Amino acid sequence: MLWPQTKIVALRKSGGANNLQMERTASLNEYLASIIEGSDDAIITKNLDGIIQTWNRGAEQLFGYTAEEAKGQPIVMLIPNDRLREEDDIMARLRRGERIQHFETTRRRKDGSLVPLSLTISPVRNSQGEVIGASSIARDITAQIKAAERQQLLVAEMRHRVSNCFAVAGSLISVTAREVETSKELARVMRDRLMALSSAHRLAVADPSGTTTSPTSLEQLVNSVVKPLAAGQSVTLNIDKICVAPEALTSLAMILYEFGTNAAKYGAFSQHDGKLEVCAKRVGDRLVIEWNETCQIAPVDAENTGFGTSLCQDVARSSLGGTITREFEPTGLRAVIDLELARLEA
Repeated sequence: MLWPQTKIVALRKSGGANNLQMERTASLNEYLASIIEGSDDAIITKNLDGIIQTWNRGAEQLFGYTAEEAKGQPIVMLIPNDRLREEDDIMARLRRGERIQHFETTRRRKDGSLVPLSLTISPVRNSQGEVIGASSIARDITAQIKAAERQQLLVAEMRHRVSNCFAVAGSLISVTAREVETSKELARVMRDRLMALSSAHRLAVADPSGTTTSPTSLEQLVNSVVKPLAAGQSVTLNIDKICVAPEALTSLAMILYEFGTNAAKYGAFSQHDGKLEVCAKRVGDRLVIEWNETCQIAPVDAENTGFGTSLCQDVARSSLGGTITREFEPTGLRAVIDLELARLEA
């Protein structure tokens, strides 16, 4: 609040300087209270016994308790049982006058759900400088944690794909070398196959520009993945006419690409007499893709999955509402990719 100069002068002449100071203090307190109440962060104060004294709207939104429900309650009502020792350490540090900055932890909402937080906790002092309580600022960091997890997954996926590229290139060289007679022919065939592999790989990577392309049929998608990897082996496709929705294209291409590269490294495409049959049919509201490789393979523990297999399972479940099952036999691989048709079809 701004005071007119004439009123300030009048108050001073009438001995009202103390009143003026009180008005200014009250105005400042109202201003600070307004900032706290309007903050999106949860701002809470508690005494040294851990009893909540103040509770702003940000705290109501974050934790689900109203101010009336929270004030007078112990702060431990927000702390999961496995983190109660944190509060003892926090209170000990506050009594020493320490400030705790950007402390990441987990707290419990009214509905029982847990929320990851970044906490800043400062001691509150009286006019004599004695610590009488604490002020906490809590910020929900769920989005940051999910972003970090997503970044870690993308880095792991990138490493896996780079490793796959080298392994597949090596397999293609071995298979192609058995089919050609001269180094020039080897170079030409390998160049063609690597270019085709690059085209298939682009289908499994989202276009960051968001450019709309013509619809991709399921048969076109499967063929684009299988053709550069087959390297002359027998391939039979029996696929229903389905246009793949743009939002499902990346996920499905990623799954097919993983199956194809595994075939090139270990399965049907790594052997000169290997065969692949892919059937894709509508079954009610599902799309069932059967991937059958005929080849000689070593015994495999189906439960011992690598990163690529786990990634495909996660993508099938979360993006396409489906499952992937695999059976390894001495005569080859039998896999079924069962997907929700509504999420897949354009």
